[in-house]
Amino acid sequence: MPILKLTDICKDYMQGKEPVRVLKNVNMTVEKGDYLAIMGPSGSGKTTLMNIIGCMDLADDGEYYLDGNPIHEMEEKELNDVRNREIGFIFQNYQLIPTYNILQNIIMPLVVRGMSSKEAEERCMDTIRLLGIDHRLMHKPAELSGGQKQRASIARELVGNPALLLADEPTGALDSSSGKEVLKLFERLNDMGNTIVMITHDLNVAKAAGRIVHIIDGRLSED
Repeated sequence: MPILKLTDICKDYMQGKEPVRVLKNVNMTVEKGDYLAIMGPSGSGKTTLMNIIGCMDLADDGEYYLDGNPIHEMEEKELNDVRNREIGFIFQNYQLIPTYNILQNIIMPLVVRGMSSKEAEERCMDTIRLLGIDHRLMHKPAELSGGQKQRASIARELVGNPALLLADEPTGALDSSSGKEVLKLFERLNDMGNTIVMITHDLNVAKAAGRIVHIIDGRLSED
């Protein structure tokens, strides 16, 4: 069974009194262990598609299954649970809590699920070492470089063992060198079996993925 399957996904937004179709019968399948880049220019519908994949919005028509779960049939409470447990979000601006140190940021999803801080820390240490930020754990986000902050945000998402890592322009705020390091890290994580869907407008970034699909005017096509 695919990790992610979209069938005839459509989404409309109102422009004045008229509906405007933003996504037009989008079909896409992502298997476990895939590394997929969704590439498109501004206004192409890629952000709307990302929001639907991330369970932050629902399609108006079509079916969406994530790790076997029928997302298109769910209410908001169920969607919240899927977002928290099944999807690891990696954002351009990191989304770290500035008043927490890096360790607190990383263990937070596990503590929210009811795990003690000590147990969460023990569970996270292998991931923290893998990402090479074990020497920065007591620092606040403002004291880290952009690349280190992105590594911390990736660690925070990995510790929850999500079915899917969903990355939105993950190198967009980084310099060229740090961006290449993050892409190498994604490749390593994918080699370890993690399923990654990355949203980008940059062809050089998209080329790091195993597959590229293009979205233009709300329609999807594959290289």
